[in-house]
Formats: sequence, structure tokens, C-alpha cells
Amino acid sequence: MRILVGIPEKGSQGGPSACEPPFIDELRRLGHEVVEEVYAYAETQSGLATRAGRVLRTARRFKERLREGNFDLVHINTSFDTKALLRDAVIVPRIYSRGPKVFLKIHGSDARLLATNNPAWSMLRRRLLSQADAIGVLSTEERANFLRAGVPEQKVFVVKNVVERSIEERNAKFLQRWNLPDDRPLLLFIARFIPAKGLVDVIRACGLLRDRGQQFQLLCLGDGPARSEAETEVKHLDLNGCVRFFGYIPEEQTAGFYANSTVLLFPTYHYEGFPMAIFNAAAAGLPIITTRIRAAADYLKEPDNCLWVEARNGEALAGSIIKLLSDSALRMNMRVRNRALAAALSAEAVADEYIDAYQRII
Repeated sequence: MRILVGIPEKGSQGGPSACEPPFIDELRRLGHEVVEEVYAYAETQSGLATRAGRVLRTARRFKERLREGNFDLVHINTSFDTKALLRDAVIVPRIYSRGPKVFLKIHGSDARLLATNNPAWSMLRRRLLSQADAIGVLSTEERANFLRAGVPEQKVFVVKNVVERSIEERNAKFLQRWNLPDDRPLLLFIARFIPAKGLVDVIRACGLLRDRGQQFQLLCLGDGPARSEAETEVKHLDLNGCVRFFGYIPEEQTAGFYANSTVLLFPTYHYEGFPMAIFNAAAAGLPIITTRIRAAADYLKEPDNCLWVEARNGEALAGSIIKLLSDSALRMNMRVRNRALAAALSAEAVADEYIDAYQRII
């Protein structure tokens, strides 16, 4: 097959930047010709005119690519939210008119947008979804949402992200390099800092841990609009000695943090698709505390892989942390089972499923 793939620009944060390169490499290893073209851009502050011009230039580039080569399929990495819908409703019809099949891989979807009766959004939604030959979603919950929105069942595929297996192990040199303690549990939060990811809830839970005499160090990796609120909460709770903010760490440098941490905390209530933080943690054999949402609900089981926690519930989160930290056998069982889970999400296994879907729509 000859496939044109729309990918984020280099330096973008988020799931597609992490999971798409090994997937593309595996397609090529299997003998398929893959051409990459930038479809989405790193999040920057820019005006409406700048963003509109960028969308039109992207549409033009894709049309030129399609004119130059005889592609069987266009695989676009996108999401389903208001910004992405405005962009996709402009670009996808121009791709669709050129002839190849269009496969939209949805990295997270807003169920409210699928259910809205607003005439403008409903029109854009219908236009986009009617001109996609297939839609790949990352969880059974999302599939149900698209079916309720009227998308034909045969067009909606539940797909996976590639998870690369971690080869790093806990080591003293890593701890020394980052000046991390080796005498207390290391709690890891890694995500884009937006309110719905639950960072402030994690910090409030850490205040309860401290009050109950539990030793710990919280490692906060990432950046974003919720950072200021999170730092303010740390000061308010007098947790400065227990919490560290590392800022954005490039994806290729995060493996050591997963390998050297004690537990991943991810109490998200965002419209996740396939949260890479959860599955990268699994690849490192890291125990997980998270909410029962989207792909996490599909692939994780309690207590084999994780402990479930309610969103926005610092008290419950603190209780789950204490339970996990006090049970070494539970942590070891999660370590073994999470690594086994990640092995089933290898590039080889995932690529075969996509190729089957591609062949069915072509």
C-alpha cells in the first residue's frame, strides 16, 4: 500500500508524537510506502488569521502531495474537539475529493461535541464524518459515542497506540543526576498541565499524605496553563519540600522517570483517548492509580494493573496511594502484569490491526 500520513510537526507534545513514529517505521518494515506530511502544529499563541492561513496552506500541501503520487489511503492523526473540527472540516473535504480513502485516527474526543444540537457544529460534524471513509477511535466508550452520533457501525474501528517497551531499570545514577531521594517513594505525575488532568487534585492528596505521616516526593513533569495554580497550591499547603516541578521533559528523556518512580498518579477527567502516560508507565512496570476512563477502562484491571480512583477526590486518591505504598506484593504483581500488557501493544501487533482495517476500507 501507498499511504500518506498526516502527523504533528516535530517538537509537538502529546500522544501522536510518541506513538506514530514507531508505527510508521513498522509499516515501512512490512513493505508499505509511507509518506509523511505535517498536519497539526505545536500549540502556540497565534491569532485567528494566522491559524486560518496555516489550515489553508496545509490543505494545499496535501492536495499537492495527492497530485504527485497515487496513494491508496490518507491516514490523518487528529482529535475531535472544536479546534480540530474547524480545521478538519476545511482540509478533509479537499483530500476526499482527490480520490484516496480517508482514515481519521482520533486521539481523544469530546463527547459533548458529538451530542450537540447546535446547528453550526452539527453541520460541520456531519460534513466531516460523512467524508471520512473510516474513523479510528482509541476506546470502546468513544466508539459508542460516535455510533450514537449516527456514524455507521462499519466505519468506526477501535484501534490502539503503539507502546514502546521500556528497557531502563531503576538505578542510583539517575537519582543522583536529578538529585532525587532514594529513601522515600517517588510519586510521578506526567502530562500536559491542564486542569482536567488532575494535577491540583494530586497535590491536595499529597497534603493529606503529609498530614498522615507518609513520606514521599512528588515529581511533576510537564507544563501548561494549570502550572500556576498547581504551584500556588503547593505553597498554600506548605509542600515545597515534597513536590518538584521539572517543566517539560522531551518524550525520549522520560523513560528514566518512569523506571525510577514508585507509582504513577493520573486522576484525569479530560476527554482522553489512549493516555500515553498510563501505557508508558505500564511498559516500565510501574504501578498505576488512575480514573476508569476511555482506553484505561478497556485495558487495565484492578488490582492486576492499577487501582481505580474517582476524579476530583483527593481523599480517595490519598487512600489509594497509602494502600499501594503499604503493599509491596501488590506493587510487584502490577509490575509484572503491566509489562505483559505493554508487550501486547508492540508496533508489530498494532500495525497488523491497522493494515487489516485499511484493507477492509480500500
